[in-house]
Amino acid sequence: MATENKSMVFIDASNILGGWWTYCKQKGYTKTSGASKKEELMKKLDYAKLLKEITKDTHYIRGYFYDAIPNPIGDKKQGFFDMLRGLGVTIVTKDLRYKKNECKHCKKVDTNIPYQKGVDVSLATDIMGLAFEKAYDIAIIVSGDNDFEDAINYIKKKGVRVWVVSFISALGDETMRSADKVIRLDDMFDKIVL
Repeated sequence: MATENKSMVFIDASNILGGWWTYCKQKGYTKTSGASKKEELMKKLDYAKLLKEITKDTHYIRGYFYDAIPNPIGDKKQGFFDMLRGLGVTIVTKDLRYKKNECKHCKKVDTNIPYQKGVDVSLATDIMGLAFEKAYDIAIIVSGDNDFEDAINYIKKKGVRVWVVSFISALGDETMRSADKVIRLDDMFDKIVL
């Protein structure tokens, strides 16, 4: 493998999980269970297979996983992060934040609506900083979020090739047009399922 094919993977947790849920719902891979009627996925994403599949034509250097987490972090999430670290993936987290939301009909206020703050900025900063350091030749961005369009265009000016990996339901038009290559997770679902 030529050294000019060094790749780094940047995974936007919120975007890939949102796309995974949407795809699984469309294909009937969800079920409702328990008294709470909570919807659950019947198919799980295998991150080892995902990394292998999207980096197979490159010299894979490292991966990064960006997420917002509650404080304290639960055992299940910690185990998930430990699994990713075992794959050589660096975990980058921000604290999950909560906002108030008032129901338009009953005026009840819910103060536990979680949202992310700063995750996309961390991902974009790392993409640009590592490109500036010439740490990689190919940025494999696992997100279709249009917020990354400027970062993508910046690193392309530095000579970096950009591959965007996303489910079509989570792929923004601007990001798709900015990428040198688009890899649709819809087309490789059977190869990356656990």
